[in-house]
Amino acid sequence: MSKLNVAIIFGGATMRDTSIAAAINIIDSLSREKYNILPVYVNDLGNYFLYEGKPHAIKAAEWENFGTRCQISLERQDSGLIRISGDRIRNVPVDIAIPLLRCGLSGGQIQGTLEMGGIKYIGAGVLASAFSADNAMIKTIAKSLGISYPKHLVFDSIELDDFDALLRAIRYKIGYPCHVKPLTKGDFDGISYVRNKKELEGAILAAFLHERRITVEKEVVGRKFVCAVYESSDGVRVLGVAEKLLDGGLCLSPKLDAKIIAKIERGSLDLFKSMNASGLVSFTFCLEEKVSDVVLHDLNTILEFADSDDLMKLVRGAGMDFGEFLDMLIEYVVR
Repeated sequence: MSKLNVAIIFGGATMRDTSIAAAINIIDSLSREKYNILPVYVNDLGNYFLYEGKPHAIKAAEWENFGTRCQISLERQDSGLIRISGDRIRNVPVDIAIPLLRCGLSGGQIQGTLEMGGIKYIGAGVLASAFSADNAMIKTIAKSLGISYPKHLVFDSIELDDFDALLRAIRYKIGYPCHVKPLTKGDFDGISYVRNKKELEGAILAAFLHERRITVEKEVVGRKFVCAVYESSDGVRVLGVAEKLLDGGLCLSPKLDAKIIAKIERGSLDLFKSMNASGLVSFTFCLEEKVSDVVLHDLNTILEFADSDDLMKLVRGAGMDFGEFLDMLIEYVVR
């Protein structure tokens, strides 16, 4: 059996170091007997570079000087990368891609580009990735499934014309403390934690600098739990449920009623299927203190495989070899 050409697309303008760390983990874990690894780096200007040096050198900062400009081919008869060196152009075939771009490029953009070029990839598709980046759409899907979510309001920039009315709506319908953020998850800019009216005024204006629509969400107090769902030849499965700790760690065996764990798992599976998701998606729920009920806090379609990422900790906590886990995801996509 011939080796598969695997393009690992990483970098970007936001959270670049974490994306690079995830790429290194994948490069270290993929079998050289099964795969030809094609590291593709995206710089902060959105330029793509094919790195053709030794994979372990990516850990050193100077490796960026040895990349060759490339683009993702949009012509399916030449599916893969277009390597550009001076006036010479060469097609580099790609069997499967692993996109690791975060924040501003995690809303389905890279997935759409890969699909246009006929390149298969690991992870959620265009629709699910776009859903995950839209705070209002996430809650709409949750509502249709009977899953609780934080009280929230959505505002358009035109409502700034009556700023006092906007403030009153938030005060009486949401209250303090609350979170103000752009409606779609571009990056961490424009997100504020608000405790009073003065902070609210500044937070709203800051959020509108980044997007035409914003959301204001009630703070939910309680323990937070992350649950990951993946898809393989055996069907859709829950990877595990773990508690997010205040120090940034994860408790892989949380003290939690079995009924609550079952509710988190069922909610995650239902959301995964309703989003038409694929690959691997993580969901965060909050066990609200006042009502002892689980509330959807967030969901994430980004392949977060850096050592510090909750998703990576869940994979290892499930007792799975990371290389074998990647094999399973790849085999399902190329089947």
